[in-house]
Formats: sequence, C-alpha cells, structure tokens
Amino acid sequence: MNRKLILLVAIVTLLGVWLVDDPHPSFQSASIPQPITPFSAELDAEYGQAPTNTIRGSRSGTLVTLAPGQNLTTLLGKQGISQRQVALLAMAAESVIDLGRLQVGINIAVAQPAPGQHRVRLAREYGELVQATYVEGQWHVELLHVPTEQLAEEHDLVIHNSLYQDAEQNGIPNAVINSSVMALSHFVDFQRQVQPGDLMEVRFERTEVVSFKPLFSHLQNPLLLTYLRFTNAGEDYRLIRYKGSFYFPDGRLAQSFLLKTPLNGARLSSYYGNRHHPVLGYDRMHKGIDFSAPIGTPIMAAGRGVVKRANRYGSFGNAVVIDHGDGYETLYAHLNGFAEGLKPGDHVQQGDVIGYLGRTGLSAGRHLHYEVHRHGRAINPLDIKAPAQARLQGSALEGFKQQLAQLKSSDSQLASLAP
Repeated sequence: MNRKLILLVAIVTLLGVWLVDDPHPSFQSASIPQPITPFSAELDAEYGQAPTNTIRGSRSGTLVTLAPGQNLTTLLGKQGISQRQVALLAMAAESVIDLGRLQVGINIAVAQPAPGQHRVRLAREYGELVQATYVEGQWHVELLHVPTEQLAEEHDLVIHNSLYQDAEQNGIPNAVINSSVMALSHFVDFQRQVQPGDLMEVRFERTEVVSFKPLFSHLQNPLLLTYLRFTNAGEDYRLIRYKGSFYFPDGRLAQSFLLKTPLNGARLSSYYGNRHHPVLGYDRMHKGIDFSAPIGTPIMAAGRGVVKRANRYGSFGNAVVIDHGDGYETLYAHLNGFAEGLKPGDHVQQGDVIGYLGRTGLSAGRHLHYEVHRHGRAINPLDIKAPAQARLQGSALEGFKQQLAQLKSSDSQLASLAP
C-alpha cells in the first residue's frame, strides 16, 4: 500500500494534469429562452429523472480553475490540501473519475466544512457532480446529481453562404445543425442541393442546471432538437420529434429507406456514370458516387441491414457490404479501417458507424466510394427516393397529435408555428 501511495504521489506531482483542448465550444446566448413543460414522457426518459442522491444549491466554497500547465497537486495545495491528501483523493475517486485527465478550464469548489476536513466538488458530466469529503484521514467520494430544467430555444435563418457558416452567425449550436442535417439527409443532398435563399427553422431544448452553475461552465449543455423546418428546391419539410424519431405532421415517419450520404461534412467528388478512371487511365462505368473527406471520417450504415462482408475486397481495398433486404445492398469502399468488432452477420441500424474513410485499394486519393445495388444491378444512390412506409397509428398517433397541438400553442416566434 505504501509503495502504491508513493508511486501515485510521484505521478500526480511530476506528470501533472493531462491537457486537452475544450471539445465543446461555449453555448451561444438564447434568442428566445423560455421555461417549458416537456412535450411528453419521452423527454423525461431522454433527460433522465434525478435519483435520490440529488444535491441542491448551497455555498460551494472557494472556486479554483485549472490553468494550462498546472497540476492538481499544485492547484489544491494552495487551498491547504497536502500532496499526500491529493494522492489519496486520486485513489479514492478512480472508480468515479480519472483525476489525471481533467479538462483545462474546469472549475473546482474547495471548502473546509470543519477543522481538519476538506470538501472538493467538480463536474464529471453535465448535471453530475463528484463530491469528495476528507474526514479522519479518509476521502469519501460520491457521485451526485444536480437538479436541471429544460429551456426551449428557437432560431431561424436564411442561407446566404453555407448552412454551417450562416448557422454559426445566427447562434445555432453545431450539435443542433448536425442533428438537423442527419434528420434531413434522408431527403436532401447537403453536398449539392442546398442553395442561397433556403430557409431553416429549429426549435430545441437545452438542459440547464439550476445550481452549481460555475462547476459546469466548461461543459456543453445537453441539447435535443424537437422541431425542424427546411425549405429547399420548392419543398417545405417540417419534422417533429416524437419518441426518439422524426415524423411529418401527418404522422408519417420522416425517414427514407437509405441515406443519400452515409457520412457528414463530405464533398461529393465523383458522380455515378461513365467517367475517366484516374488510376486506370481509361473511361469506364463508375457504379457509385465518391465523397472526399479527411481520413478517419466516420462512415455510417445507409440503412438497417445485415453486414455481408467487412474485409479486404480486391480493388475496393477495405470494404463493407450490407444487405438491406428486398434485393438492396450497399457497398462502402477504400476504408481506412472498420468499426471495432464489426463482422459478417452483424445487424446494423441506419446511422451506425461501420468504418472510417481512407484510401486503401485502387484509389488515387482519400475518399469513400459508395454503391447501391438492387437485385444485383448498380443504381444511382442520389436517385433513391423510396420513403419509409411506417406511419403512427392508434394511441401512438393520438399522442403525437397532442404533442403537435402543444407545440403549435407554445407561444412560438417561428413563422411556421406562430398563430
């Protein structure tokens, strides 16, 4: 035990805290924040109800912030916590949080409840608080939940430059735009169809802690897209989230059979049809479409199905083939690698990550080659417009109609929802 303690003291002292960039940009200010009543029990399930070990607001003690190049021993040492006590804290908390990988900029609350005692509080995830109390030579560590509330937020924009650029200028978080693109990618090819003048409206719910807010300031608030409108090429799409999926206002599932683009943030670099092959040097039929993106970009299953192969496949390099039933198969070629554990026979859902973009096989550069086959013949993936046939019925449809009515009576400022 003494040797382990000495080793841990040395690690905490010499190595310090692992420095990582903040992966979550600060949240833009709300344009129309308003307290809400969640649409349905779906939101309660998605956000989670606070368990019995819920902590409510109180004096948090002294707030200290982890600076670049600073280690935990030095930071807490200035608050009267010894090097040995920091080492014991790291050991006591290791099953709850890795204190060697704290994020630069994290706020930590330090207090002395009584002489000879210490209390340290810091956030693990949004709404989760690690509380460690030092009493009689031992640390007692708890994972506590801070009460939260949901705020509705709305934004609209007209596209002038690009969807992401205009969204950022209008204060729409990237996570909301990514969710919107994913929901709309069943119907809109975001690599070539988005045009200046297209309109987008979004309504989403933001989880906000009601106390201990400084301890969570370095974390992104959980966001949930609940309503989306997008006008493009004469189409007016309106999608409502209900029980984890998006539906059109008439209760039809807003989902196509196969995604047009099985990856995010890519550029369509080559189309379906005859073309001059860049490696072979002659014209031949290009049976799919190519997307250019950085190596390692996640590739998603275009639809629900069964993995037929996930291995080396001749000139395709590392490739995945998925059987979607009804004679449909999709091929994903030139991958850098496969999703961990992926193998033939695995069942995948639409949007599941199956591999990562690369340049293996007969490839002139990094890209994804994507093919769709029906009954053994290649077809143009961009021409597929087979919508899902699912539609809400019975009590589910009644629940959806009630949620839609509540949405329309929510004092919305959006043009498509306002009375």
